[in-house]
Amino acid sequence: MTYKLNRAVVKGSFILIIAFGLYNFLHFLFQFFMARMLTISDYGVLATLFSVVYISAILTESVQNVVVKYSSPEKDLGKLKNLFLRSLRKVLRLSLWIFVFYLIIAVFLAKVLNISYALLAITGLIIFLALFSPVTRGILQAKQRFKSLGLNMIIEASIKLVMGIVFVYFGATVFGAMTGVILGGLIALLFSFAQLRDIIKAKEVAAKTDGLYNYARPAFFITAIVIVFYSLDVIIAKIVFPPETAGAYAIASILGKILFWGTLPISKAMLPVSSVEIRPEQKVEKHVLRTAVIIISIGIFIALTLFYLFPEMIINIFSGKNVSDAAKILFIEGLAFSFIAITNLILIYKLSINALSNYAYLSAFLIVEVILLSYFSANVIQFAMAFGASSLIFLLGTIMLLKKSRFNKANIYRES
Repeated sequence: MTYKLNRAVVKGSFILIIAFGLYNFLHFLFQFFMARMLTISDYGVLATLFSVVYISAILTESVQNVVVKYSSPEKDLGKLKNLFLRSLRKVLRLSLWIFVFYLIIAVFLAKVLNISYALLAITGLIIFLALFSPVTRGILQAKQRFKSLGLNMIIEASIKLVMGIVFVYFGATVFGAMTGVILGGLIALLFSFAQLRDIIKAKEVAAKTDGLYNYARPAFFITAIVIVFYSLDVIIAKIVFPPETAGAYAIASILGKILFWGTLPISKAMLPVSSVEIRPEQKVEKHVLRTAVIIISIGIFIALTLFYLFPEMIINIFSGKNVSDAAKILFIEGLAFSFIAITNLILIYKLSINALSNYAYLSAFLIVEVILLSYFSANVIQFAMAFGASSLIFLLGTIMLLKKSRFNKANIYRES
C-alpha cells in the first residue's frame, strides 16, 4: 500500500525542526554559560525559577493551539485582525489576574524556596509577557508562516543568551540572567507585531468564533495532561530515590525528553494544515496524520538507535561524568518519551478536527502513572520500566479512548 504524504506538513515540519533546533541549541547555550558564570547556589536558584516558568507552558500552549485552530481557515485579513485583537484583549485580562495571584502566592514561595521575593516577582513578569506571544506566534503558525515563526523564536533565544551573559558578566548574577530572559521575550513580542503588519493594517471585520470555549476546554485539558505526564517521573524519582540516584535518573529523563521536544515541531506544523484541510462537508484527510506519524517515526528510530548503541558515550558527552545508572536506562527513557510524542500527536490531530469527546477520561492515565512509578521503585531500572509501561498504556489507552470519537460538526457551529 502506498501512502500519500502531505507536502504542507513535510515542508512545515522541516522548517520548524530547523527553527526549534536552533532555538533549543541557543537555550542550551544560555544554560551552559549560566552554569559556568554563576555559583552553584545561584544556578540552583535560576533552575528553580525556570521550573516555575515552565509551568506556564500549560497556558501558553493552550492559547496558541486555540489561536491556530480559529485563524487557520480564515483568509480575510480583516477578520484575522478581529481575531487577533480579541485574543490580545482576552489574554491581557487573563495575564493580569494570573500576575496578581502569582505575586500573592510568591510571598509564601519566597519563604518555602528561600528565594528573594524580587526574583520571584521578576519571574512573574516573565510569565505575564509569555502569555502574549502565543497570540502572535499562533497567527504566524496558523497562516503557515513557519519561517517567520522560527525567526521570532531564534530572536528571543539569541537576545536572552547575549543579554544574560552580559548582565551576569557585570555582576548582576541571577537578576541579570532573568532580565535577559525578559528582554528576549519582550523584543521578540514587539518584532512579531512587525511580522503581522499586513494583518494589523487591514480594516477590522467581525469574525465568528463559534464553539470557541468548546474547543478551548479540551485544548487546555490535553495540554495540561501531556505536560504533567512527562514531568511526573522526575518529581516522583526525587521522592523515592536518594539524591544521587534521582540525579542519575534525571539525566536520562532529560535526554529522553529530546525525543518529545524534537518531534514537537511536526505536530505544530500539522495543526494548521489539518484545521484548514478538514471541513464538516469533507471526508477526514487521514493522510495529514499519517504524514506526521511517518516523519516522527523516522526521527524516533534514529534517536533510539543512537541511545541503544552508544548510551555511555551520550551520557558522558551530556553530563561530563560516567553515570552508569543513567546509561542503563537511557534507551528505556527514550522509548517512553517516544510513546508520549506519538500520543501528543494523536491528541493534537483529534483536537484540530473537533473529535475529542472523551478527553476527560485521559486524566485516568496520570493516576496509572503515579501508581506504577510509586510501586515499582526498588531500583532505577525497574522505575524506568514502569515509566515506559505507563507511557505505552497512555498511548494505547488514548487510541482506544478516542477511537469512537468522530468529527463533531456541532462543536464548531455551537455558539460560545
